[in-house]
Amino acid sequence: MDNTLSPNSNDEIVRSLVAERLKTLPDGAVISVGSDGEFTKEQLIESVNKGNDIGRKMIDIEMSFLQGLKDGILYDHSTSTDN
Repeated sequence: MDNTLSPNSNDEIVRSLVAERLKTLPDGAVISVGSDGEFTKEQLIESVNKGNDIGRKMIDIEMSFLQGLKDGILYDHSTSTDN
């Protein structure tokens, strides 16, 4: 059995993960997406699920954030040895 994922199934997985992360936003949260305007978390989730322009921007933002975490640029690597 072939366990590889098609590009379409990868897209579905990413959309699903981004939508789930958006669900963790507080109720009533409004997010500004640059010059595109402000959106509620429900509107953003719907956009991600539909794969429209705003949804793709949110996916790009989330993927950039996760890449930043992986690369260590979003937190301080320094540790203090002073006791």
